Amino acid sequence: MKKVVDELKVVVLGSGLTGRCAVRDLVRSSEVSEVVVADLEKERTEKFVSELRSSKAHFESVDVRDHETTALVLKGADVALNAVQYYFNLDVMRAALIAKTNYLDLGGLYHTTRKQLELDDEFKRAGLTAIVGMGSVPGVSNVMARWAVDRLDSVDAIRIRDGWRDLTPDAPRFVATWSFQTFADEFMQNAIVFENGQLREVPAMSLPETIVLPHPIGEVEVFTTLHSELATFPTSFKEKGIRNVNWKEGGPKGWHLDYELLIGLGLMDKEPVTVGGTSVSPRDFFLQLLTRKKLVGHPENVVPEDYECSRVEVVGERRGQSVEIRLEALCQSKKEWKASSAQYGVGIPASIVAQMLGKGQIERSGVLPPENCVDPPALFSELAKRDMPVRIKAPDEFLN
Repeated sequence: MKKVVDELKVVVLGSGLTGRCAVRDLVRSSEVSEVVVADLEKERTEKFVSELRSSKAHFESVDVRDHETTALVLKGADVALNAVQYYFNLDVMRAALIAKTNYLDLGGLYHTTRKQLELDDEFKRAGLTAIVGMGSVPGVSNVMARWAVDRLDSVDAIRIRDGWRDLTPDAPRFVATWSFQTFADEFMQNAIVFENGQLREVPAMSLPETIVLPHPIGEVEVFTTLHSELATFPTSFKEKGIRNVNWKEGGPKGWHLDYELLIGLGLMDKEPVTVGGTSVSPRDFFLQLLTRKKLVGHPENVVPEDYECSRVEVVGERRGQSVEIRLEALCQSKKEWKASSAQYGVGIPASIVAQMLGKGQIERSGVLPPENCVDPPALFSELAKRDMPVRIKAPDEFLN
């Protein structure tokens, strides 16, 4: 059994768009005694920490590629909440093993998640827990799927859908409200679907579908992209006979056209090109351009007003009868933090589950996806307190 701590110390690695929301939530919690905000960018992070005006929070400089030095920052913490770019998930996990610190991250975009799961035995031997993909999608979506699957005798299909709408007055036509690198990878790499019991690749931005999400999002166009739920659902729900899993995301009609243009022009390519004798990655150049024009996150003088809804539909059988269960988590921007729904919706669940993990409420060790270790009612209750309600549409017998 994991120890129950009196004072909870969390190290948040990464002070980007989503990491900041996790930090703010942790600082507000009466059960958290210390929050270390660790990042390579000293000036930006120290400025953020000073703006918190909290004696709980302080800054540490760290390069997560240096496992030993990162381990020194993690030493003595109850949880390492990894909010850095997913490219470095394995580095932070290695540091957590050295420091003997529990670990949680926001997702590995399928391929990295699968590599992370290979560290299961090492975390078990160390008596540590590593929760992979505990943001919104993946994260809340995984736990919603667990709630539904547990109420069925068998499961045929799980459909995960995510849609958004930006109602910010005078919002820029293009703005990156979450990690640009992750966003580009999602929309460029082949997607994975689980179909008739087999994993297969399909082109990114394929299999279009129009769905209607709760007000004020309404009708959106969604497409399949690469995502982490596909790395774990087929195994996690194998005992229920799962045969089909797919994920799609999108926004208002025509939202994808700008992104397809950027991809077609090569502005999201990683492979360097030579300009005037200098080698430069088009993606790195474009990201720097977006940053200079203040289009990574909404500009500082703009208060975002946007909404995102994650929907999970589970189809199966109960007592010989066909049943479909739908769960939806609706999130809106946090205006006082100037945080978009995407940033708030990822950072808050990560903070909640990091606290559960640190307090000993998650007892299993090893590398685990959220559906295999997070208690759904406990998570849903905490989300509701933070204006992220989970709504359930299911037969009455499941709701009583």
